[in-house]
Amino acid sequence: MPRSSSCPPTVTSPSDTSAFALGPWRVDPQLDTLHDGQHSVKLEPRTMRLLCVLAQAQGGLVRTETLLDTVWPQVVVTPGSLYEAVAQLRKILGPDAIATVPRKGYRLALLAAPSTPVGMVAAPALGPHALAVLPLRARQLPDSHAFIRESLLDELIAELSRHPQLVVVALGTMLSYAGQEHLSPQQIGRELGAAYLVDGLLELRGDTLRVRVQMVSTAQGTQSWVDAVELPLAAWWDTGALVAGRLARALNLELLDQAARAPAPALPGPDASQAQALASRAWIALFARPETREVTAQAQAWAEQAIALAPALPLASTCLAFCHWRQAQFGWGAVAAAAQRALALQHAEQAVALDPREPDAHYVLGLVAYSLGQAARAEESLRHCMRLSGSHAPAHGLLALIRTRRGHPQEAAALCARAFALSPREPLRVVWHLALAWAGLALHDYAAALEASQQAMAVNPDFGTAYLTGAAAAQQLGATEEARAWVAFLRQRTAFTSLQAVRERLPPAREAAHREQMDQLLRLLAAAGMP
Repeated sequence: MPRSSSCPPTVTSPSDTSAFALGPWRVDPQLDTLHDGQHSVKLEPRTMRLLCVLAQAQGGLVRTETLLDTVWPQVVVTPGSLYEAVAQLRKILGPDAIATVPRKGYRLALLAAPSTPVGMVAAPALGPHALAVLPLRARQLPDSHAFIRESLLDELIAELSRHPQLVVVALGTMLSYAGQEHLSPQQIGRELGAAYLVDGLLELRGDTLRVRVQMVSTAQGTQSWVDAVELPLAAWWDTGALVAGRLARALNLELLDQAARAPAPALPGPDASQAQALASRAWIALFARPETREVTAQAQAWAEQAIALAPALPLASTCLAFCHWRQAQFGWGAVAAAAQRALALQHAEQAVALDPREPDAHYVLGLVAYSLGQAARAEESLRHCMRLSGSHAPAHGLLALIRTRRGHPQEAAALCARAFALSPREPLRVVWHLALAWAGLALHDYAAALEASQQAMAVNPDFGTAYLTGAAAAQQLGATEEARAWVAFLRQRTAFTSLQAVRERLPPAREAAHREQMDQLLRLLAAAGMP
């Protein structure tokens, strides 16, 4: 029979719509959803109201009449509606989640607990460098090409996972979020314990596929980074990995940059998280800021503080090696270049020994080995870096320089093109322009060498080596005034004050091709007025 509306309820209608935890589930009354970390379920509004009323009782009995009055107010229904709603909840929560008290009512066997409200900032469970990559949405993409979504997601997660500093939620978990666009970034971030959420859109425009990706802070719900790449649809098989690599490199830089911008951690005593935060600051300064004396000094200070807190932290050793290499290369500081290179090698080898999977450690070891004239070791270190991380743009650019110095300048263009495609705005691209400049000199294409040198100067006006190749190319082309002006700049503003200083600062020429290139450079610099 229909119920009587005269039975007064003993439980009030739930006015608090805050999310709460229920066993393995997170319940969001505002969105009428339940999520267990892998699956999201949408409830009918009245079914959600029923669940909230039962949860409010904290395991206590709620009488049938009370449930009918509270869940279906001002509506005439039969108890069959309640039975059906309870059955729906049991299918989702489990057959024993809601207990029946014969001839009385129901009680919830799972205990509810408060969950972090949407407006509050909670520390991500996976740490400040954790991110989750959602399946990309598709627009105008034919069913025959639907595989591209999963392919790009797989490539992107796999490449991001190769960076030891990042924590990336696994592919299987993220695939469960396909079609869950109604969930907010804050909700997904809390469910997964990730500090940042990455989502994007695949859009087909004629024969061109456009990939747009953004990163959102799950605490604030604000966009912190966006990038877009376009490619011919027919070339997807050849360029899909490149697109994923470019996005992965940019996300890695952006995520660590976000962490580095956080307030400086206090240093009351040894603490691994403080050391990691300081090392991340040093890493960003070295890999994502222009190569200047001031930037390097600050990075070294952070790295040394990190080492003091955690001596076995690979990232800190990597950063210290990079700092000592720069000081040797550019004559920064009072310590002799040979001693600085020895320290750089020591820290680089330590970083590789501490974590052989760290791509940046192998990159810096390659850089230091090259500066010591160990070209073969440098090349192997860089190739290993690229095997660990296909998106490591600096390794491609530095390998172009080393291959040129080893007598293969014709390979530089392809390697640098790959580096620029992977990370077109990275400050370390000054080295890639330099590699093209050296290749131009080696191939006797002096106009190309001059252009590449000027592009390097534009990226970093304080990068002294670019003025060396620029002056040499300008002198060969007859632009003697420009060549002499750059020599004057070198003598006044850099450690390249003489031909002897150039010999000491640049890597020793131990192979025939390298010696020939150095002889050419020194001859042209002498003609341009270098003493």
